[in-house]
Amino acid sequence: MKDSDKIIDVESSEVFAEHFGVPGHKFIFMAMMYLYSKKIKPTPMAIIEVLSNDKAKKSVDELGGLEYLTILEESNIPNDNLTIFIEKIKQSYTRRMLLNISDEVKNFVLSDKAEILNPTELISFAEKQLTDLSVNSTTSDEVYKMGTNTQEILDERGSKPAQVPGLEVGWTQFDRYTNGAQAGDLIIVCAPSKTGKSVTLTNWATKLSIKDQIPILYIDSEMNEREQEDRILSNLTGIPFDEIVSGMYVLDTVNGSSTDKVSRLKRAREELQLGYYYHIYMPQFTIEKVTAITRKFCMQYGIKALFMDYIKIPSNQADFKSVQEYQALGFFTSGLKDIAGLLKIPVFTACQANRNDLDTDSPDASNIGGSYRILQLATKLMFLMNKSDEKIAKEGIQAGNQQLFIKYQRNAASDCPPISLMFNRPILRQSEA
Repeated sequence: MKDSDKIIDVESSEVFAEHFGVPGHKFIFMAMMYLYSKKIKPTPMAIIEVLSNDKAKKSVDELGGLEYLTILEESNIPNDNLTIFIEKIKQSYTRRMLLNISDEVKNFVLSDKAEILNPTELISFAEKQLTDLSVNSTTSDEVYKMGTNTQEILDERGSKPAQVPGLEVGWTQFDRYTNGAQAGDLIIVCAPSKTGKSVTLTNWATKLSIKDQIPILYIDSEMNEREQEDRILSNLTGIPFDEIVSGMYVLDTVNGSSTDKVSRLKRAREELQLGYYYHIYMPQFTIEKVTAITRKFCMQYGIKALFMDYIKIPSNQADFKSVQEYQALGFFTSGLKDIAGLLKIPVFTACQANRNDLDTDSPDASNIGGSYRILQLATKLMFLMNKSDEKIAKEGIQAGNQQLFIKYQRNAASDCPPISLMFNRPILRQSEA
């Protein structure tokens, strides 16, 4: 109260009213924050005057009312102790919440509901409570003074120099042009319908999580876990997707003998089990849901990348009376960029091109469907296109049947030479030609 400008330090440290265990202190804090927002000095009398309801007044009176506030104002406490007090308040809140969680878990495990759950489900209940508390207690916007960790970062990079400093998706030219996927990147593949943008994301995710065993989270708005896993098995084994889904892999076909195919599937299954490919089917997503689940998986499983398939408006939000489509798409893309920056991971996603007849050799921003904000927010934006029959005939099928144009990049070259890709549709595998 002696130095009201210190309130901004408290606010920036993410201290909130619910952090106070004593009701009177909670209402005093709320009154001080209100007065400060109105640019009024929070004196003891001003605090008393803004206590608007009987419960608040009674709670402060129980502490001593105006006399108690005056003693606080006149107390000789150094400003340097503010950081200590903030930490003690948050620590006390966390301890109270942990006690509440203990009671909730105790009551739950003794209830009839717990009788039918297996050990994993019981542990998941307790784990969820702790994860939610951890997420809510994490401060994400800490200030970094430039130069603080510079030498450590340089030493770490120098100890393991690499031509591609970021995560490598396994496409040599692509990794070289982009310097890999790095913390804070929002990597967007723009393509017409049915071109294979989801296949691109799945191929990259498979390489990182299965081949390199790097934990990733794949949030899928289109395919459930069974569809996605069958696609991955097809990619890993080279057995056509249709054969895997239909069970024809147990028969001899033009794609191999039954013995060979069963053996390949066994190896692929073992690879999947050893990998770290976390998949969530979320057709009715919101940016709030995506943010919360990504933060949870960062903390629980240490994921190093998020794949969001893909930027669109889900059916449960298709109400254009209150918001235009381009605004909704821009808002969601902005949220993905925030996730990349705050959690310090790359985010891979895709968006729709605004027409299906992209036959140009130089797609640009006008080809992005929905929102110009997608271009503004992307750190790496590329276009995936099918080659025309004429182009394939001219160059030969060995030169691939698709092209990837890396058009816009921050911190790397833009408008790179097109990358020729071979899309093997039966096994849902893309590779550089």
